[in-house]
Amino acid sequence: MPITIGRGFLKSEMFSQSAISQRSFFTLLWEKIKDFFCDTQRSTADQYIKELCDVASPPDAQRLFDLFCKLYELSSPSCRGNFHFQHYKDAECQYTNLCIKDGEDIPLCIMIRQDHYHYDIMNRTVLCVDTQSAHLKRYSDINIKASTYVCEPLCCLFPERLQLSLSGGITFSVDLKNIEETLIAMAEKGNLCDWKEQERKAAISSRINLGIAQAGVTAIDDAIKNKIAAKVIENTNLKNAAFKPNYAQSSVTQIVYSC
Repeated sequence: MPITIGRGFLKSEMFSQSAISQRSFFTLLWEKIKDFFCDTQRSTADQYIKELCDVASPPDAQRLFDLFCKLYELSSPSCRGNFHFQHYKDAECQYTNLCIKDGEDIPLCIMIRQDHYHYDIMNRTVLCVDTQSAHLKRYSDINIKASTYVCEPLCCLFPERLQLSLSGGITFSVDLKNIEETLIAMAEKGNLCDWKEQERKAAISSRINLGIAQAGVTAIDDAIKNKIAAKVIENTNLKNAAFKPNYAQSSVTQIVYSC
């Protein structure tokens, strides 16, 4: 039976009576890729794989991306070629595939799209989650929705557009393309970590003001604008950014966000 959680949709193919158990999925995946990690890293990698296989409390799209990057970082240098990052975009859709290959076998494949994500273990779809209508967080007077996608130059999930609803029927969108371009430019120059909190807030606030003006909504006082800016920063992984040196666009993990 499908499982509905809030407005999201979860589908699992592994919990029929005859299906192999969650533990079996973990064991099969771990046995297939454990040699990609040296002995000192296997314990940590083991924990990440267990979290990834925990469909009772499934990781969200951002966490899936993070887990893949962490496994990549833990892998032996000689095995990093087994980790693949592929981004596809055209006029109709965009998605990112993250996969671990072992010869002709693909033990793990993660697909992240704008409206859903799913991941396969040993060629079986373990979980598919519809994220199109997901709320980042709900507040008494501010409701934020986001459409996230994988930004290839930054190698991270990034909110492309926010839809904000305030009490009194006020609704408007905030385009974060300008913020993304700023981040990419700073990353390429190697000074992303210098993006100060006040600068982040000012950049977000300018996009919020533009969204309000374009929507033609009634005036919103500065206190509410500041609150919106703080919530956007809190909920879009823009709070703290740490840049790793030797930036390379092809690298799986270069930018690490922590809220």
